[in-house]
Amino acid sequence: MPKTKIALLWAKYEGSTTSVSDLIWGLDRSRFEVLFIYLRGRDTTANSFERAGYTVVYLARKSRVPSFSIPILFRLTRTLKEHGVDILHCHTHGPTVYGTIAGWLAGTPVVLSHVHGLRRTRTLRRRLVNLLVFRRAARLICVAEAVKQDVIKTNWRLNPEKLLVLENSVDYERFANVPMSRAEARSKLGVPADAFVFGTVGRLVPTKGLSYLLDAFSSVRQQVPSAHLVLLGEGSSRVDLEQQAARMPCRQAIHFLGHRPAVEGLLRGLDVFVLSSVAEGMPRAILEAMAAGIPCVGTEVGGIPEVLDGSGIGLLAPPRDATALAQKMIEIARMSDAQRATIGATAQERVRTCYSHVVIQEKLGRIYEREFAAHETLRKACS
Repeated sequence: MPKTKIALLWAKYEGSTTSVSDLIWGLDRSRFEVLFIYLRGRDTTANSFERAGYTVVYLARKSRVPSFSIPILFRLTRTLKEHGVDILHCHTHGPTVYGTIAGWLAGTPVVLSHVHGLRRTRTLRRRLVNLLVFRRAARLICVAEAVKQDVIKTNWRLNPEKLLVLENSVDYERFANVPMSRAEARSKLGVPADAFVFGTVGRLVPTKGLSYLLDAFSSVRQQVPSAHLVLLGEGSSRVDLEQQAARMPCRQAIHFLGHRPAVEGLLRGLDVFVLSSVAEGMPRAILEAMAAGIPCVGTEVGGIPEVLDGSGIGLLAPPRDATALAQKMIEIARMSDAQRATIGATAQERVRTCYSHVVIQEKLGRIYEREFAAHETLRKACS
């Protein structure tokens, strides 16, 4: 049988481990032929997909392009025709706009739109655009059930049957089997060996709710004197957060460590992972912590309750509520080592069976095959 030709369309290259792109490594190359298309210019970072032998196309050299570019639209249309693309998989809003129009012009059989987070339809303009482009998409793929419901609620005349859920995933083995010891990880984190360490990983931006986490930790420290808080990541809020922490009596126990490579090893130094987000789709950071066997506390937003579903997997607190978050952090800190180990092991197994690349890769492959087969059936019926 001929291979199904898949094109993944992104606004720009953001590395080899962004959402669905990393699943491509595991797709059966005897069944699928894949190319990557980016709306705007080549990043200074070497493209790992090019090095691995995949076809990569950049539609514009500049890193910044107009809100809508006719030349880019025509280049995308030409690329789809030249490569005989069967399925165009568009990620985020901009690529979906280009992709649905170019797919129609090129006669691409199937166009998919991937929605990665909540509140992506915040404006009247976005709703009007979506009203047009979503008609051209065969399916809308959402990273969590909460994202799916948000898309349905915020878009007019959208058939719910068009939407499906494809969860984010992580490299389970990378996080579950790390040779670094707890003592070595703590040395790299710069925290005392006997500390009780809370930690978080991600961008330091307002949507992560880190100001609430700092306030919560101030209360936690009063009840758990050995507690330390580690923040791994960079972002626009770092200066404000550091200033907030500097005003706290527990400032010496708060560690801003910036971006660090090989985070899977550093997770070994944590007792509890905390995700204090006020908005999320399906956060990879909490999946990675769970894969590492770290018990988690998260907020009840987006896909987090879906990830921490069921008893014995983790604790949940309402968003924007430092007091409630602190209570959950104190609760898990006061558990016995054995209780926390059980929570961590249960969470780890959930990731292995529900959110590992192996599981989601197979699910993605079935989506591709089902959607293309449906198109072929309709085409033959109409011919």
